[in-house]
Amino acid sequence: MLKFEKRENIPLHLRILIPLISILLGVLIGGIAVMFSQVNPLTVYKAIFIGAFGSTYVFSETIVVAIPLLLISVGLILVFKMNYWNIGAYGQYIMGAIFSTYFALNSAETMSRSILLMMMCIAGMVGGALWALIPAALKAYWKVNEVITTLLLNYIALYILKFLMYGPWRNPRSFGFPLTKIFELNAQLPKLISHTRIHLGLIFGIVAAIIIWIIIKKTKFGYEIRVIGENEIAARYAGINIAKNIILAMVISGGLAGLAGMAQISGIIHMLQIEINPDYGYTAIIVAWLSGLNSLTAMIVSFFLGGLFAGASQIQMTMKVPIGIVGLIESSILFFLLGGAILTNYKLYYKGRKII
Repeated sequence: MLKFEKRENIPLHLRILIPLISILLGVLIGGIAVMFSQVNPLTVYKAIFIGAFGSTYVFSETIVVAIPLLLISVGLILVFKMNYWNIGAYGQYIMGAIFSTYFALNSAETMSRSILLMMMCIAGMVGGALWALIPAALKAYWKVNEVITTLLLNYIALYILKFLMYGPWRNPRSFGFPLTKIFELNAQLPKLISHTRIHLGLIFGIVAAIIIWIIIKKTKFGYEIRVIGENEIAARYAGINIAKNIILAMVISGGLAGLAGMAQISGIIHMLQIEINPDYGYTAIIVAWLSGLNSLTAMIVSFFLGGLFAGASQIQMTMKVPIGIVGLIESSILFFLLGGAILTNYKLYYKGRKII
């Protein structure tokens, strides 16, 4: 009864209206769910907005949350373009934090700040890239499902982190808490704006977004990625080395997730601990899709989802609303956006008559 037909050209009004309507529907359904908590959804949305943008301080905190989301999401956009499903940014983020912490703990007294931070950045990217290389090689050469391997590696990375935090790297003066000693000043990323927590990682994220956009749009590598994403069989017949592209794209994606982990511990937490917000790795998947797999758009989406997280803390403290409500609202918006993407890219017919 229902028939879908791929559009050759997508009208501009559909590109604008369908995502807008999808977001409004997601907010509406999220609001209905909030009502079951016996809270006025309008009050919740107002509190989220004020908690994210209502003052200079909370506005800066929104940017702080947006930094890791941006770094991770632009790397995910690269692999999602080729229909490779990297669900492992969570673990790659953790490994980046671990690798960079090694230098923060062991080289802070022997290196200058600039050299140490450079080494920590490189180590973070290498840690994330190596963790991403495992599922990439399994997929490229043995066709092992990447969703399973990347997801399972998240848990392995988490247990490695726990081993280090409860074992060799635990600060003996932490009263038993699983965390390292506080990093020396030269192992901390410098602040971009005084009296805020906005750090140099923001520049990393903006530069990464621009570079990924250039790679996808302007390079042979990006062209091959897009062809593989559109039709892998055609790409193979065209002589494109699919295995090489999978590995290279995943190394870049994992490296950016690892850099996000380094930026978080060096710029915000100033130590390694179990709670380093690795869930950013999952939220960044939502950022990638909400941005339409466009790394420049991801800068805006990261900012607004960062606001959603920052506002969540506000409603949790002032209204006693579970922070999971924000995840529910976020999921509702994503659900409708993905459904809207189908209507954007395909014509819908019912009994032979075109509906949209």
